Amino acid sequence: METQNVTVRMPKALLRQAKQVAAARGTTLTALVIEGLARATSGDAAYREALARQRALMQAGYLLREPNEPFPHRNTAHER
Repeated sequence: METQNVTVRMPKALLRQAKQVAAARGTTLTALVIEGLARATSGDAAYREALARQRALMQAGYLLREPNEPFPHRNTAHER
């Protein structure tokens, strides 16, 4: 994997907390940032894929009866 150096500005308190989290996990700050960015970008793709699946299902519809089957009479559908 090809990498590139990036300069990021963030609040000092956030940087301090991120360094502490990385140290507690036994990893680097770079690895922590990569993990967070990967999670943020993969969730977006997963959402788009799920949305596309649901739209396709809605477009196809749901067959409640056979095409030539008559609708049930109201009294049989709602027994009283």
